[in-house]
Amino acid sequence: MFREKFVSVIIVAAGKGTRMGLELPKQYMTIAGKTILDTTLYKFEKSNEIDEIILVVNKEDMEYVKSEIAENYEKITQVVQGGSTRTESVFEGIKSVRSDCSVLLIHDGVRPFVSYNLISSCVENAFLHKACIPVIDVVDTIKEVSGDGFVEKTLDRQKLKSVQTPQAFDFETIKQCYMNAITEDAVFTDDASIAEYYGYKVKTIEGLPRNLKITTPLDLRIAEILASVY
Repeated sequence: MFREKFVSVIIVAAGKGTRMGLELPKQYMTIAGKTILDTTLYKFEKSNEIDEIILVVNKEDMEYVKSEIAENYEKITQVVQGGSTRTESVFEGIKSVRSDCSVLLIHDGVRPFVSYNLISSCVENAFLHKACIPVIDVVDTIKEVSGDGFVEKTLDRQKLKSVQTPQAFDFETIKQCYMNAITEDAVFTDDASIAEYYGYKVKTIEGLPRNLKITTPLDLRIAEILASVY
C-alpha cells in the first residue's frame, strides 16, 4: 500500500571534507574504483522505494557534478547548490522536492553502505509514524565531561544510540519544520533534531553497523575494506 505514494530523497554532498586533511572533498574520493558519492547514489537509484533524487552539492562543484555524475542517474531531477550550514543545504534541497511528495528521506552523501532493506524500512516507518531514524547501539562507555576536562557523570549506555541516515519524514511535516528552523536561524546536528524541537515524536529502527559516515582517513580505509564485501 505504500508504493502508491511518491517518495523523494535528498542526498547531501555539500561538505568540504576538512577533517580528511585533503583538498579533494571526501564525497569525490574513490573506493573500489567509484567515487563515494557514486556508490551512495547507486543504492537510491536502484531502490524500488525511491522515485526522485535531489542532490545538494557545493557551488564550486555544480558543473562537475551535473556533467560527470548526475547524467548517469535517471532519478536525479535536480542538482542544487548547498548553503553555509547543513540545515541550509537540506532546506535548499527541500525547496526542489516535488509538491506531491509524501515521504522524504534525507541521507548523507558519504554513507555509501546503506542497504536496500534499510531504505525500505525507513520509508515504511515514515508512512506509519511521520518521522523515522535508523540507530545502532553505542559500544563504548560514554562520559559527560566538564569544560575543564573532568568527568561529571557516566551516562547509561543502554539508553544511548548512535544515529544514522537516511532519516525519513512525512514531507509536509519536515518541510514546515525546516521553514521554521530557517526563519529562527536555529542550528541542529541532524534532521530528526529539528522534528523533535518542534514537538514531533521520532520512531527509531535498527540501523546497520556498516552504514558508516566517511569522515576521517581511518573511515576511508575501513570503507575500502567494506567496498570489497558489499
